[in-house]
Amino acid sequence: MSRTDWRTLSFEEKQKLYNKLSEEMSLHKRQLFLQKVRLRTRHFSLALEDMMKSQNASALMRTADAFGVHRVDVYDKSEKFRVSSGISKGAEKWIEADFHNTYNEGGKKEWAEKLKSTGRKLYVTTLSPTTKPLELIDPLIPATICFGNEQDGASQELIDSADELVYIPMHGFSESFNVSVSCGIVLHHLTLGAGQAGIMRGLLPEDEITTLIQWALRTVRDPQRFI
Repeated sequence: MSRTDWRTLSFEEKQKLYNKLSEEMSLHKRQLFLQKVRLRTRHFSLALEDMMKSQNASALMRTADAFGVHRVDVYDKSEKFRVSSGISKGAEKWIEADFHNTYNEGGKKEWAEKLKSTGRKLYVTTLSPTTKPLELIDPLIPATICFGNEQDGASQELIDSADELVYIPMHGFSESFNVSVSCGIVLHHLTLGAGQAGIMRGLLPEDEITTLIQWALRTVRDPQRFI
């Protein structure tokens, strides 16, 4: 069996594979995986556009994982993005990350279309107080929240493609938050609001077992034995 064949297995076969992998993990780890996978959400996802510093993107991945946001999409025109494990604290092991290839998949407009093809609305954060303040964003609506880099913010292509432009109201002399702080504020507001509105966490059964297998393969010793 090739290393990627397991993804094409039936649901029952995936369950058997995970059972084998589970034998290599402690009871605590198995219980932790089940607890955390049931707190994941695809109601919201995170998108990072052209982060100038990989440390920032790595910190935002950590923030997404902390809020149970399962999907992070990254656009990096330099094609040099590397996760900084010291900053992310290993969060990249637990989230689903996709890196947009500008050479094979197109530029920012194509990336925006790809994000919107999931059925989630595309919300782009801006520094303009004339756009919709965060407290008026409806957490019942599935959405991808996009952050631009700290120097330039979101690109005009992303702004033009957005379903909604989002602003975090500020009341001091500072004109902006650090991008990591902004991400934490937005995800806290939206995930809290979704929970209070009755949006349940958790993944669909096929998605859940696939995620458990991915986590296990990143955890057990010599995972090639199983795939």
